[in-house]
Amino acid sequence: MGPVFLGPVFFCPGLGLLRLLGDWGGRFDGGNWRILAGMNIIRLRVAASFFAATDTVTIVVEPVDGSVLEYRAGQFLTFLFVFNGREVRRSYSFSSTPGIDPLPSVTVKKVANGEVSRYLIDHLKVGDVVECLPPAGKFVLDEGEERTQVFVAAGSGMTPVFSLIQEALYRRSEEKVVLITQNRDWNSILFRDRLRDMAVEFPGRFRWLNLLSSPGLGSVVSGLDGRVARLNNALLTELLDSMEIWGGDRGRRRPFFYLCGPPGFMRMAVFTLRLLGVADQDIKRENFVVEYVPPPPVLADTSPREVVLDVEGAAVRFSTQWPSTILQSALDNGIALPYSCKGGRCGTCAARCISGKVRMTINEVLSEKDLAEGLVLTCVGYAETDVELVLE
Repeated sequence: MGPVFLGPVFFCPGLGLLRLLGDWGGRFDGGNWRILAGMNIIRLRVAASFFAATDTVTIVVEPVDGSVLEYRAGQFLTFLFVFNGREVRRSYSFSSTPGIDPLPSVTVKKVANGEVSRYLIDHLKVGDVVECLPPAGKFVLDEGEERTQVFVAAGSGMTPVFSLIQEALYRRSEEKVVLITQNRDWNSILFRDRLRDMAVEFPGRFRWLNLLSSPGLGSVVSGLDGRVARLNNALLTELLDSMEIWGGDRGRRRPFFYLCGPPGFMRMAVFTLRLLGVADQDIKRENFVVEYVPPPPVLADTSPREVVLDVEGAAVRFSTQWPSTILQSALDNGIALPYSCKGGRCGTCAARCISGKVRMTINEVLSEKDLAEGLVLTCVGYAETDVELVLE
């Protein structure tokens, strides 16, 4: 990382005189000045690493400065790397739970031809230091009334789900937890020993049913509530009914659902839950893959718009114009807003719109409550008027 310049005033070509009041600033990156607007970079040291499954590694980290990393169960870290002169970002979910695990950890599955996952698994070692954005994400436990928490996960989608289940069981005394998982075989089940221990520790509150799609001759299923099957609409409906989560009336107890897995798996689960009468506000999804980014919307007026960005009391102004998103316009102006997926799925780029109108082309992370409070996703947001945004 190049030198960091913090101070009350600096001049940036193309943007003019800017006043900085918060604990943020800029840096030279490839000869270009970038304003790190609300993008506080944290440095983490690798404290330990170990295999969680055949092709998956858990990496335990700790802040270099000795502070405590503040995060919530179910959130993720966005790692920043520079490969061959270009910045690469990848987000990985916490598999740890604050207040339960002594240090934070993320769990990474090796992806074929994945430059970051291969680097983290094959080359990262204890003592190495990595740069990340602060923890982010809205895949966290519902804060409403106590009710049954139902988790449906497949493969590496178990990572944030495991973090949430620990919080639900150990930090909430009354809630019942139901977990339905889909895995290829016995050796691919993440956190299987700890999940089995929790099923014994909380026999009246935690039920885990695991499905294996290709168990193989040597797989062991004994001691685990499960079967050889692949989850589909009919089977998911059957399992949910058999677990008596509805209390005899689906509209009365309203369990809350958390989904994480491959895109097709998620679509199947959401479709099934909607057919069963589950409201959208009672479903949370965590997407690991951005399948597509919708094209820009059709706007009646495509004139340039001014964006005023408020960060910790400081204001930065820049122009945006269709077909550019607010995020892309900021990046084009050298303003490095926080982001990760660029596809409306993770929420890292979220800002609060306090004036004007922003149209989003997709939203798979913000809840109805978030939208009512003015949150927008800048990565898929287009300014229909002059807007004022607040990064929080």
